[in-house]
Amino acid sequence: MRKNIQFVVVLFFVTLAFLVMLNDVTNNRNPEYQNSVELYEANNQTDLATTDLEDVE
Repeated sequence: MRKNIQFVVVLFFVTLAFLVMLNDVTNNRNPEYQNSVELYEANNQTDLATTDLEDVE
């Protein structure tokens, strides 16, 4: 009987921890992480990509 109560208590806290973690991950609205990508305007740049291949004449 005691092992059953311990199992239920452990299962309750594991489930509670999982739900709290899931709630934290889904409701993360921290702007520090949302604005982690910097965008640059490339209006005057014509050579945006380079390759390692040489032109063969």
